[in-house]
Amino acid sequence: MKSIVLSILFTFLLFSLQAQGKTADVAHPELKRIKAEELKQLVDKKSDFILVDARDGGKYSSGHIKDAVNIYFDTSGDPMVRKMSLMALPMDKLIIVYCDCEDEKSAAGLAMDLYDMGFDMDMLKILSGGITQWKNLGYPLITAGE
Repeated sequence: MKSIVLSILFTFLLFSLQAQGKTADVAHPELKRIKAEELKQLVDKKSDFILVDARDGGKYSSGHIKDAVNIYFDTSGDPMVRKMSLMALPMDKLIIVYCDCEDEKSAAGLAMDLYDMGFDMDMLKILSGGITQWKNLGYPLITAGE
C-alpha cells in the first residue's frame, strides 16, 4: 500500500514539475528538503532532531555538522549492516540526512531506506545542497576529535 501511495505521489510531483517547466534534478524529489539556513536555526536552538551524515567515515571524520551521526550509504556494501544502524534511530523525531552529492542521492537513498523500514515520510528531510551548501554559507564543521 505504501509503495502505491508513494508512486502516485511521485508521479503527481513529476507532472507538477514538468507543468511548471522544471525538471527534478535531485534524487527522490518526493522527499522533503530543508535549507541550510533552516537547519542552522534548528542547530542554534538546540531543537530535538537527529542529524545523519550519509558520507563515508573518512569524510565524516574530516569535517561534519555538530551532533551528526555517521551512517554511510554504501550501495556496494551489505545493506543489512546499514539497516541495523538505521534501526537504532528513533521513529518519533525529525531525521535530517545529508551527503555531499550534487543530486543528494546518498542522503535520499538513506531516507528512503528509513521510509521503507516504516519511518514516517513527514519526519524525514534532506539537507538541500548537502554539506557543500552548509560549507558555502560558512557554517561550522567539527572533526572527529572535537
